[in-house]
Parts: sequence; structure tokens; C-alpha cells
Amino acid sequence: MRSAIVFVLLLAVILGALYFLFFQPQQKALEGAELDASLSAQEAAKLRARVNDLESMLGDVRKTSAELEAAVEEKERALAAMVATQDELLGELEQEISDGQIQIQRLQGMVRVDMVDEILFDSGEATVKPEGQEILSRVGEVLKKAEDRQVVVQGHTDTVRIVGRLAARFPTNWELSAARAVNVARFLQDEVGMDPSRLGATAFSEYRPRADNETKEGRQMNRRIEIVLAPIPKEPENLDKGGELDRSDKQN
Repeated sequence: MRSAIVFVLLLAVILGALYFLFFQPQQKALEGAELDASLSAQEAAKLRARVNDLESMLGDVRKTSAELEAAVEEKERALAAMVATQDELLGELEQEISDGQIQIQRLQGMVRVDMVDEILFDSGEATVKPEGQEILSRVGEVLKKAEDRQVVVQGHTDTVRIVGRLAARFPTNWELSAARAVNVARFLQDEVGMDPSRLGATAFSEYRPRADNETKEGRQMNRRIEIVLAPIPKEPENLDKGGELDRSDKQN
């Protein structure tokens, strides 16, 4: 019996020694490996998240690049169209330009045709005379081709006051410049066949002079009609097709 107890104790000592010598180190190694695996999984998850973020950023960069490229192409196309329109007008109006009656300029995405009033109107009148109609027809036929642009007619005068019988029709230069601009716009619509949704008419009276009104030459330059070919402005997003504000906007 005593030998059996000794044997059991000896066996326990041997098993304990084997545990400390072999099993415990293996267990710690296993725990360490599991910890490393957990850390590696976390690192892998972080890396995957970072890769996803970078891929998203790359997608945004590609989209922005494509949008910028499209915008540049559109600007280049618009510029080419403006240059072509200007060149055609220069060819059509060569004599009038040479005589100093018409000037054509291209600036900031627009083409502007400046006409002294005497080639379109008799003195103090707002009705386009026959010679002016012939010139407007040539100008209108060129501008009509630019279907993605608006045409705005601007009326300008000098500082000379309207007196006598004309004052009953045109009390000030505001009325005279407005009537002239509207009549030119109507001619472009009625006689040239230009889309009226592309047309506009504005009056500036004597308040946007190009030259000194103290001289005869300056006043002649200031009495003018400007026809501006420009991009069509975008409608505000909160307007419906009829041009009315959304109900939610009306109530606020």
C-alpha cells in the first residue's frame, strides 16, 4: 500500500514536471499565436478599411477629372463657336466695319456687335429704316445659327435732351433707347425668324457712354445699338416649368 502511494506521488511529480516542461510552454505559445492572429485580423481589417477609403477617394478623383475634362471640352467648343460666329460677322459686315459704322468684339465668352444709330434709325426715330433692316438681316442670319446662345439687344443714347414734338413720344432718352432696342429685337423675331425665347431687349439711356459726350464724335459713338450674343443663363432650380416658385417657397 505504501509503495502504491509512493508510486502515485512519483507519477504526480512526473506529470507535473511534464506539464511545466512541455504542456505549459505549448499552451503559452498557443495563446501567443492566438493573440497574434487576433492582432493580425484587426490589422487586416484596418488595412481593408483603408483600401476601401482609398478606392473611394480614387473614384471621386476620377469623377472630378472626368467632369473637369468635360467642362474644358465644352469651353473649347463654345470658344470655337464664338470665334466662328465672329469671323462670319466680320466677313458679312466688312464694308460697314471699314466705314466705322459697326464694331465687332469678342470678350468673356460673348460676341458683341456695336452699331451707330444712324445706320439703323433716322434722327430721333425708333423705327428701323430700310438700310438698317438690310444690315440687321445679315447680322440676324449669322446669330440665328448659334442656337445655344441668347441674343440681347441693348439701346444707348447720348446726353442730348429730347425736345419739341418728339418729347411727346419719347419724354426722355430712356424711352428712346428702349423703343429702339425693342424694335430691333422684334425685327430679328418677325423678319429674320429668330426664336423669341432667345431674344431680349434692354435700355440704358445715356448712362453707359463709350466716349465723351462733350464732343460730336463722342456723342455719335454713344448713340448706338449693341447686339450681344451670350450664353443662356440657367434657370433657378426652385422654379417650375411655368416660371413660378415652388409652393414651399411661396409659403416661406
